[in-house]
Amino acid sequence: MGAPRCCVATVVVLLAGLGSAHADRVAPVDDAAPVAPVDGAVPAGDDGEPRLMASQPEVEPMPEVRANHKGQLGLALSLVTGGRFIKTYDEEYCGDRDTNGTRTGNATYCLGRVPASIDLIASYGLTARLELLFELRLGLERDFAGNATSSDGPRLRHYAPGVKFYFSDSGLMKFFSTAQVAIDSTGYTDPSGADLGVDYTLRNANGLQLDFHEAYGAYAFFAEEVAFKRWISVGVEVGVGFQARYP
Repeated sequence: MGAPRCCVATVVVLLAGLGSAHADRVAPVDDAAPVAPVDGAVPAGDDGEPRLMASQPEVEPMPEVRANHKGQLGLALSLVTGGRFIKTYDEEYCGDRDTNGTRTGNATYCLGRVPASIDLIASYGLTARLELLFELRLGLERDFAGNATSSDGPRLRHYAPGVKFYFSDSGLMKFFSTAQVAIDSTGYTDPSGADLGVDYTLRNANGLQLDFHEAYGAYAFFAEEVAFKRWISVGVEVGVGFQARYP
């Protein structure tokens, strides 16, 4: 009986030593230490309730929308017509005949419609409210000839540099006014067929523009013109147009 008891005591001592060594190698657990959240999990607060994440995903800023035409090149196309009054100096033919007291039989003044034309306009936005522009007018219909027996009159043609002012800007809608000097090179002639030369016209257009996008818009306008060199001429025009801009 003495030998078995000695063996049992030896096994107990060996097991106790192994357990102590294993306990020394295992790190103690700290209940207060933070636990890293699992991916996709929302961390909990001290009371165990979930909390919102502190950092939110970054949102890319919206691209800035151009609010005016500064720095843009523009190209516009307008359709124009209207009415006018002409008072001749030497009883040149201006579209009407009148035999009452005139030596030529031509009317001393004429009142009629301005032939329809198209205007091609190049522009550059110098500032937020000011555009430089250059306008080329090309007649679609023929105007009156040098005498009443001819129907082969010239087509309107003028070149009109100037400036365009924008005001009362409310985003989509803008009002504008222009100041231009038109060089009128329409080939009017006297009854003998001689060229009456170039005239110079003061022109102002006022209108409303709708910019549907920073790259294009549409507009409507009315305009006034006054000229004195070839004859006294006062005209009123109306028109609509479309403008494209870049960049």
